[in-house]
Amino acid sequence: MIKFFLDTASTKDILEWSKHNLVNGVTTNPILLGKENSDPIKVLKSICKLVKGPVSAQVTEKKFEKMVKQGLNLAKLHKNIIIKIPCNLEGLKAAKILKKKKININVTLGFNPAQIVAFANLDVDYFSLILGKTEDWGFSNIDSIKSCKNIIKNMRSDTKLLVASIRNEDHLEKAIINGADVITVPPTTWDLIYKNKYSDMGLKSFFE
Repeated sequence: MIKFFLDTASTKDILEWSKHNLVNGVTTNPILLGKENSDPIKVLKSICKLVKGPVSAQVTEKKFEKMVKQGLNLAKLHKNIIIKIPCNLEGLKAAKILKKKKININVTLGFNPAQIVAFANLDVDYFSLILGKTEDWGFSNIDSIKSCKNIIKNMRSDTKLLVASIRNEDHLEKAIINGADVITVPPTTWDLIYKNKYSDMGLKSFFE
């Protein structure tokens, strides 16, 4: 069963979309936490009180030793915290250590299916494949969803594919059809989906 995470650090948005059973977990990042004009640690703790599922908290260190230290501290905040680490060699080194310490991990900013191989070999909890952002650079990453799923399957890994950067209806549809295990959607995209102009035009016609 596909799970839907909410890509936000806003407790207001979490409460709103929880009403519609669309918050199985939450993904945050430093930018989202910075928008809340509050101490990031306090924000993460508040989110964990509202959400029963995983809450991703991203490390901000660049070297793996410091990533591990920061990740261990973040993991102490709440049992639902998932440590978000970068999809690079430093992140790979950190992931290996954190997995041995039984820390839940979400590898972020994956753009190419080949990047998943070493992390899937470690059975990290989640690998975040970025979708919409690639269109800013002139290419679509939709085909990578199925490729990532096939790699995970062929490697017999327990890693879950999390598809992120969902900007519109098409991104959501393709993520579901191509087999994403988890889809993290920002509140703005859910708003866009349910403010469909043709639905609104049809309703207006009925009322008139």
